[in-house]
Amino acid sequence: MKETYLQNYLVENYILIAMVVGTYFVVSMKSAVDIFIKKRMVINMTLLLILSIAEFYMNYLKEQAMVGLLLIITGITYYSLKPLVMATVINMVKSKNKLIYVPAIVNFLFCCSAFLKNNAFYFGSDGSLELGLVGYTFIVTDWVYWIIFLFILNMEFYRKKDINPLGAFFCIACLMTANIMESIGIRAGILTETYAVAFLFYYLVIHVYISQQVNEEKEIKLREQRVSLMLSQIQPHFLYNTLNTITALCRANPKLAEETTIKFSRYLRENMYSMGENDTHPFSQELEHTNIYLDIEKLRFGDRVTVEYDIKSDDFNMPILTLQPIVENAVKHGICKKLEGGTIKISTEKKGRDHIITIADNGIGFEIDKALNDGKPHIGIQNVNERLKSTVKAEMEITSLIGIGTTVKIIIPGERKNARMESGERREILSIGR
Repeated sequence: MKETYLQNYLVENYILIAMVVGTYFVVSMKSAVDIFIKKRMVINMTLLLILSIAEFYMNYLKEQAMVGLLLIITGITYYSLKPLVMATVINMVKSKNKLIYVPAIVNFLFCCSAFLKNNAFYFGSDGSLELGLVGYTFIVTDWVYWIIFLFILNMEFYRKKDINPLGAFFCIACLMTANIMESIGIRAGILTETYAVAFLFYYLVIHVYISQQVNEEKEIKLREQRVSLMLSQIQPHFLYNTLNTITALCRANPKLAEETTIKFSRYLRENMYSMGENDTHPFSQELEHTNIYLDIEKLRFGDRVTVEYDIKSDDFNMPILTLQPIVENAVKHGICKKLEGGTIKISTEKKGRDHIITIADNGIGFEIDKALNDGKPHIGIQNVNERLKSTVKAEMEITSLIGIGTTVKIIIPGERKNARMESGERREILSIGR
């Protein structure tokens, strides 16, 4: 008989058992979900499992008309714990309010009194055990909790108007429908299974929400680190060289030193202001910063640095300090390594919705394989490439031929996210630069 009873229970409650065991497994895994929520999930699912066992065993005792201590204990367990599920639901929304358990405690005391005095069940005309009117008091407690729950949710949605209520409305509608169906006897046990699904849905939503927050925080922190790293690698180098140039000009040409100091001061002021305000700014502003850099470098290298411009489009934004590092790379590693120097050409054009920036130099060029395996971090160009991708979803391609020069092409998409990558014969593409 016990084997048959156990088999029947496992068959009828297989889905619920699977959800409970699955919850234990999922909660035990490492995640960003708070330990408080994990504990609540374990408690709630365990409570549902106990309720299903108590309900099934109580129905078995009723069918066998076995009135005794086992029926009393099972009945008290089931009817006193039943409203406690709603109390735990409310506690997940209002975790600090302990008064929410008062109706459940009152219901427990009433159930104990009713069962111990044998007022909960009576024998029907066919000799079977039937639930008396007193035994239905748990339903009143259950709906008291529902009223409290709906009131609390209404207040939460009123205070936090940015919350989307569709998910909560879906769960509430399913739970209330299951509650009504079980209360009027249409489908016994459906409420317990619905609670389990609702708890799993809640945990899934919380997990996704917290994971999104963690990813956003990581992205913000990573972006800040990239900006700080970029400034520490690029800006001090430019600062030192500029100050050295101004120092030399103070003796040779004080007037030019004064003009250079004014330009450099304007560059720093505008650059620092932009860095504090936005991640991007107009291309014209970025080009102006680059021009100041080039003017100062021309003072250092003289006629060895020549600059040409072909600006056909400038009505777009780009990340701060992304053009100047590329131009600086061309000056330092390209044309200035040639005795006679060379020319840097900065051009822009618009193809379809895409804005294309090209920085070309006729310097010494470099080999792709050596650049990738030279053991150097290439932080400047890496930061530029990553910020272009993360900020404006741009693509940067670098083409270089030994003895001919290097071309850097930046493709900033308009409405489309995927930029077209061009390739040709004897062209080598490098994604991280020098």
